Amino acid sequence: MVIGVSGGPDSVCLLHVLHSLSNTLGIELHAVHINHMLRAEEAQADEEYTSALCEELNVSLFIVRTDIVQMAERLGMSIEEAGREARYHEFDAYARNVGAARIAVAHNRNDQAETVMMHLIRGSGIAGLAGMDYRRGAVIRPLLNIAREEIEQYCKASGLSPRIDSSNLKSDFTRNRVRLELFPYIDKSFGTDVVESLYRLSAHAAQDNGYLDQCANLAYQTCLSGRKAGQAADQSASQPDRQPADTGPDKRVSLKLDRLGELHPAILGRVLKMAVCDIAGSSTGIGSVHYNMLKNLAANGRTGARAELPHSLRACVTYGELEIYVENNSSGGKEAAKQKKTAGFDIALIVPGTTEIPELQAFLNTSIENFNHIDYYGKIGYNSLVQFFDYDCLKRGINIRNRRNRDIFKPFKSNGTKKLKEYFIDTKIPRERRDEIPLICIDNEIVWVIGNKISDKFKVTENTKSVLKMEYNRRTL
Repeated sequence: MVIGVSGGPDSVCLLHVLHSLSNTLGIELHAVHINHMLRAEEAQADEEYTSALCEELNVSLFIVRTDIVQMAERLGMSIEEAGREARYHEFDAYARNVGAARIAVAHNRNDQAETVMMHLIRGSGIAGLAGMDYRRGAVIRPLLNIAREEIEQYCKASGLSPRIDSSNLKSDFTRNRVRLELFPYIDKSFGTDVVESLYRLSAHAAQDNGYLDQCANLAYQTCLSGRKAGQAADQSASQPDRQPADTGPDKRVSLKLDRLGELHPAILGRVLKMAVCDIAGSSTGIGSVHYNMLKNLAANGRTGARAELPHSLRACVTYGELEIYVENNSSGGKEAAKQKKTAGFDIALIVPGTTEIPELQAFLNTSIENFNHIDYYGKIGYNSLVQFFDYDCLKRGINIRNRRNRDIFKPFKSNGTKKLKEYFIDTKIPRERRDEIPLICIDNEIVWVIGNKISDKFKVTENTKSVLKMEYNRRTL
């Protein structure tokens, strides 16, 4: 189990509790500390404290230093958003690296109340009022029903001296203003315990939301008349979005209009969100205005009626069905693809480190690891967005770019080298998408067609000493 440890009371309490129960639960702990480099000497002291505590408990610790201010400016995010993205990315990457089944984070009852209040202010639906889950995918929150005061009492009783983040005492961030200003005002003005009230609200909302999700899943299967090249439709409307899917040609979902017309509005909205996620892999950027457009199409039922959504998603009414699809292979889409080619890019890879690819709104992480076992790399499968290479074969300049004339490639497990163009033809990659596919290259030799195969020349073998891990991440569709 990987556990995020900042050095503050919440994560120190969680680390101490899980360490105390590790033999009983049969778990092996791996701590991860993210130094956001926001508070200079204070951040360094947090890192040193966490390191000393993990050494005392004999828990392995992985430390990551990330300049969050620089990351936020580069990606156009708030510091809060950038910090959260950096944390969960590192937790997930390290969990996969050590083979951890779970990632434990230290959100507590007060955090839950703050999250629900922030969602309430933004006008969230019932899923937002449910707040955070005890478990969402690999992430678990064992302290979610424990009050912050109880956590502080536990630390004191256990002889722990956690660090206090001075930035939590300032009203610079929205969450801090909710905690330091809004909650005390409500408690004083209305004689209530707002944290307890919001926590109860989240519990009731989560229960109702779960039931509505079950109903929506059943309704979606009933409405579904066809799916082509889409994702498996097993995602609840309120669950976090999957990673954006590769929007290839002819990816579409067809829903029966008569069935949609029978649905309660609360279920209809969820069914439409499931359809969007089924096509795109994510509902990021799709808001209530877009779902209202889909609802109007379904209610209208006029054949030929259309709507355009973000990320090249389209919807149209055909004979008795509402189709939602990606416009890669529509008549207008083909013409647009010919006219609009992805801008050329050619970027030197940072090894180890993170390389941004602005043209694709993506980034690629690299790290150097000790060789594990050849069977381990054989089980991974060379077709994902995470790959492993023989580092000694790649020590000269590596670039990430899109295709060029005279590119050559020796696909994994193939007998000979071929032109990259021939590989694209053999694998039936549409012509209009070929400029968008990122490639890892040395000069004109392809190391990895990202999302497809790696080169057989740079694979990990029994003679490999150092392994270069590459992980490609898309930020948006």
